[in-house]
Amino acid sequence: MRASRNPRAWALAALAGLVVASVCALAAPLGWPFELFSHFQAQYAVAGLLLAMLLLSFGSRRAAALAGMLAAFHALPVLQRTAADPTSVACAGSGFTVVTANLQFSNPETGRFVDWLAANPADLVVLQEVTASWAQALRRVRGYPHRTLLVREDPYGIGVLSRWPLESVEPRDLVGDGLPSLAGRVPIEGRGLRFVALHTHWPVLPGLERSRDRSLASAAGLIRSATGPAVALGDLNVTPYSPVFGRFLAEAGLRDAVNGSKWQPTWMAGFWPLSLRIDHVLVSPDLCVEHAEVGPPLGSDHRPVIARLRFAAPRSVGG
Repeated sequence: MRASRNPRAWALAALAGLVVASVCALAAPLGWPFELFSHFQAQYAVAGLLLAMLLLSFGSRRAAALAGMLAAFHALPVLQRTAADPTSVACAGSGFTVVTANLQFSNPETGRFVDWLAANPADLVVLQEVTASWAQALRRVRGYPHRTLLVREDPYGIGVLSRWPLESVEPRDLVGDGLPSLAGRVPIEGRGLRFVALHTHWPVLPGLERSRDRSLASAAGLIRSATGPAVALGDLNVTPYSPVFGRFLAEAGLRDAVNGSKWQPTWMAGFWPLSLRIDHVLVSPDLCVEHAEVGPPLGSDHRPVIARLRFAAPRSVGG
């Protein structure tokens, strides 16, 4: 019987594809193109589980067992992040809210984000893909008297809105590739918060991946070079399952604010096969995460990330 008429043969072919994808994901430390396979752990886990049940119904027990093992293997890192505790310090300092949102430069529904932000105010808002039309729409956003917008008519405009004064805000071309980032400091109720706003390249080609990785390495050095609480926000074009993400956290001394939450994609969230979490709020150890979540769809292909943070308790004199 031809494979086209044999569901079991198609299931076995799909299992073979899952095996190949899994091997490529394991080779992610070698870089492109293998690193691209590392991002889809949740999808691989679901595919393995479905294939295990399907193959078991066909009587293919060994193949079903292999699919089940692959499902468990890929589910493990997803479950580990869901069970993780992002809090590492006493949460007795001042609290504040940060947001990162990729607006999508071609998104015509500017009112949806403006209305959402009005209903969900934050202290610091980092924006990606800011165009002239978006800059015009953002003028309607009240409560953010301090702002810096680097407008571009491509996907790499970037901006910051703040309730608090923006100190020493500087555009940064982290690796000389023309993509702007922003770095600065915000004094919040007597405490200083350093921030780095990022939007890296989409790593679909080797050169773009290298540029993304170099941008993250430069940002890590920037964060490490100064003292005090810090947060990195933006569309990093990397998921928590990539070795590049882990290396950036280690080099910058940051942790993922969304750890401990359910699996929440930020990009293509409405299309399961491509849903990924590539928008991040990353915080230094002297910040406590009270709550973090992915926001609703607002017309963009990305969803915002919101985090309620709190400064560590001030040290007592002689303590």
